[in-house]
Amino acid sequence: MRRFAAMLLAAAAGCARPAMPPPAPEPAPVDTTPPAPVDTAPLDTVPRSEPAPAVVRGALAVTLAFTGDINLGTTTLPDGVPPDDGRGLLGRVDTLLRADLVVGNFEGVLADSGTSEKCLRRVPGRRAPAPRPNCHAFITPTRLAPRLVEAGFTHLNLANNHAQDLGPGGRLATDSILRSLGLETYGPLGRIALDTLRRGDSLTVVALVGFTTYPFAYNLLEIERSAAVVDSVRRLADVVVVTFHGGAEGARAVHTDTTMEFLGNEPRGDLRRWARAVIDAGAHAVVGHGPHVLRGIEFHRGRPIAYSLGNFLTYRGFNLSGPLGITGVLRLELGGNGALRGARLAPLVQIPRRGPVPDERRRAIELVRRLSREDFGPTAATIDDDGTIRPPPDPVASD
Repeated sequence: MRRFAAMLLAAAAGCARPAMPPPAPEPAPVDTTPPAPVDTAPLDTVPRSEPAPAVVRGALAVTLAFTGDINLGTTTLPDGVPPDDGRGLLGRVDTLLRADLVVGNFEGVLADSGTSEKCLRRVPGRRAPAPRPNCHAFITPTRLAPRLVEAGFTHLNLANNHAQDLGPGGRLATDSILRSLGLETYGPLGRIALDTLRRGDSLTVVALVGFTTYPFAYNLLEIERSAAVVDSVRRLADVVVVTFHGGAEGARAVHTDTTMEFLGNEPRGDLRRWARAVIDAGAHAVVGHGPHVLRGIEFHRGRPIAYSLGNFLTYRGFNLSGPLGITGVLRLELGGNGALRGARLAPLVQIPRRGPVPDERRRAIELVRRLSREDFGPTAATIDDDGTIRPPPDPVASD
């Protein structure tokens, strides 16, 4: 069929009439427009736009303020919610919460309804579940959350043992509420805070990574994986700060152990080995919370590790007697390359149901100085009477 079609096309071509010659082209119209004048000015007199100034990456110093545990109030305890929606609880210390990044650990969830299953257990033969002894769940009314913004907080850690007191849905809802108020959150898997700070032509990128001992977050029980996470973040940021929630709890937990710590039978981290590993991986500072007491500070490779900042504002459900009520605000100034430029601990004490206040007796300074010396020896931080924190006199000791 293809050959037959080709023959038909050839026959049709042979019977066609001869083609007429194409018409002669019309002459093109003559352009009578005078030529444009030629610019004969020297090249160096032609105006040119100035190039945009170059942005210098990592040239901007960064200030950070850190606190320990925060719980504004809870509906799970009698009289657990402060009057006037918590106004005034932070009014005596808010001047300390002024920095490029102001970071706290948020204990609990934000919700106006719901029942926590965390502290209930099923008992054979009983229809209603029984409460678990020595178990705490914290549900904070959402109307209290703006107090954190008013006080000056910019970032909140959600990697802790109370973040899921209403289950995963409660944690996600808390995250959404805090972010709707302009607060950055971090800690759960996939949530790392990256902030770009810029003044003039100087720019510094700061990363906050939070760790704890639970599977919904970056897990400090996995030391090699923790180091890998920090190493990957280091490639994105100029300054990398790591926080963690771990360690034993209570008035007897002021010392940082040399091995794995436990809360009951629950492992809560080999904190010394872990903290030094994440600094070796690229962290410029490590700040901890979880034991509900202040702990000592050491330096590793010239970089600070504060092992616990204690209870900062815990309205109900937290014992505040003795060392449990001593707290403070840790301020760090880091260069754009992460190098420590200055550090200071502002001493505070928490008055039950009134919040933190400045402590004229400076008990936090005395406590942290003693614990640093007893726990870390040659790598311990030097802490002056005004709270200024410096590396140990021998720089080799902190390597």
